Amino acid sequence: MKTMQSFLIFFYILDQSYNQCKKDDIGGFLGVISPELWEDGQPVDKAIFNDWQKFNNPKTVDKTNIMERIYNFLVYYEKEFGFNFSETKQWLISIENEAVVEEAYNNTQLMYQKFRYDN
Repeated sequence: MKTMQSFLIFFYILDQSYNQCKKDDIGGFLGVISPELWEDGQPVDKAIFNDWQKFNNPKTVDKTNIMERIYNFLVYYEKEFGFNFSETKQWLISIENEAVVEEAYNNTQLMYQKFRYDN
């Protein structure tokens, strides 16, 4: 999987969680990682994008393990930066993964068509 592809799937899965998890820090977090706010399709906060890339070798991320990778990344961000993603983490382990991942993957494909990312 390409770096931006894995990041976009990460974003779109978390974006789906937002409707269920409004009591933790996911809303603010989504605001700073959103690739939909700027005209170039890049995440607002490049540092989180870089952290995602360092934490998860994109070549080893795929549809079967991305939920686990997201969960572990959120745990890391809670420990490092004091976020509270407790509801979001619970949602990640309790949902039907396949449908959520597929929707995120489809949204990612649309972003790739629109912005023609290199990575």
